[in-house]
Amino acid sequence: MRKNKIMIVEDEGLTAAYIQDILENLGYIVTSHEFSGEDAIEKVIKDEPDLILMDIRLQGQLDGIETASAIHKLTSVPVVYLTAHSDKAILDRAKISQPYGYVLKPFNSKELQSNIEMALYKHRTEKNLTESAYFDQLTGLPNRTLFFDRFEQALKLAKCSHQSMALLMIDLNDFGSINETMGYEVGDKLLADAAGRLTACIREADTVARLGDDEFIMALTNITGPDDVCEIATKVIMSVGKPFYVNETNCSLGVSIGISLFPLDGDSLKTLLKEADLAMYRAKEAGKNQYRFFNETCNVTNRDIGFLIDKVCGFAVVHKGVWDHDGWLDLIIDIKRSGVPFSNDLTQYIGVLLETIKKVYFSALPVNSDVGKLIKAMCHDILAFILERDGVWKQSDWDLLLSKIRTHGFELTEAGNNIIRDLLETVNALYILLCKKCTYGNKA
Repeated sequence: MRKNKIMIVEDEGLTAAYIQDILENLGYIVTSHEFSGEDAIEKVIKDEPDLILMDIRLQGQLDGIETASAIHKLTSVPVVYLTAHSDKAILDRAKISQPYGYVLKPFNSKELQSNIEMALYKHRTEKNLTESAYFDQLTGLPNRTLFFDRFEQALKLAKCSHQSMALLMIDLNDFGSINETMGYEVGDKLLADAAGRLTACIREADTVARLGDDEFIMALTNITGPDDVCEIATKVIMSVGKPFYVNETNCSLGVSIGISLFPLDGDSLKTLLKEADLAMYRAKEAGKNQYRFFNETCNVTNRDIGFLIDKVCGFAVVHKGVWDHDGWLDLIIDIKRSGVPFSNDLTQYIGVLLETIKKVYFSALPVNSDVGKLIKAMCHDILAFILERDGVWKQSDWDLLLSKIRTHGFELTEAGNNIIRDLLETVNALYILLCKKCTYGNKA
């Protein structure tokens, strides 16, 4: 059984020797005996004791309470005070340093041991509660609560020091099928092993956490550029890609990684998370063992939505607002062949967009107006409006959009405004579906 290590901080040599003799007879290990607060602060990091016995009234620049307060900022090692004084003023001041107990001098070995054991028990209990609240029980990694807290702190530091950071969303692509075919016991062992491999890929200042199921997340601090992130991402792919040997069975996993960068892609945790998540789904679509940066993903999404709007508007104009079911099927097949990610939801909103565009043909338009040109201009103005604001806008923005569309000759009656609002909501829905890659409910 491991013996607990205790540091003594006492400026009276004979008292310190007496305490050390008691502790060693009780079976504890005395890491050192320090005479001053300054020496104790220096030694606690090096020796890593399980508990400190601290005399409240030390000679020197720091007394015991000041020393304990300084140690509390550096480490969680519990402190038990030794004191011959029990007056209220001293005890009230000592509470600030959050001690784990007080032992009044003179004391005997039983009194000292009972106080030490109670302090150690209390500290172990608090530590277990902390770990269960902030760490994933299966992998031992930080959970999302602790990760988000660490990331926010790192982000503040990066902003002050003008450093760059990266956020990596990591998905184990084939984990679901392995879990189903080989059982949850094997799946849990796989996750724990994968967590160990991910931890080995990062630097000491970086953090990896488990978000849940087969998703992990990394924060890389103080990066010099995308090449640093590429190196880590490649290391992750190579490491997780090696076969796992679990219960005398070999199996392998694919990994998909989405990356967002601070400050290039955003300056808040919420934004960077959303962007890394989007990039991860782009990586999943590209195949196993891929990583994608949000910046390049964003360009692809904008290209896809622009292409989609052109196709739908072109179809409506060619058919002059009237088409049959065969024409509709031809449009859908044409879009699918183009490589735009597809889902039932996307098909539905393409239909809604076409029906909304059809209303333009039956609205009050100026004589001799070019309806086809008007439809394309309106839809692209709306798309540009959404892209500039990432799908979020205010009333003042809406008024600006109406003014811009008015310049194309579209009459802003109540019915006309409703058409524009429907177009805006539908194009925004298509944009969101493409951002989500239409595969959210079908993870491998």
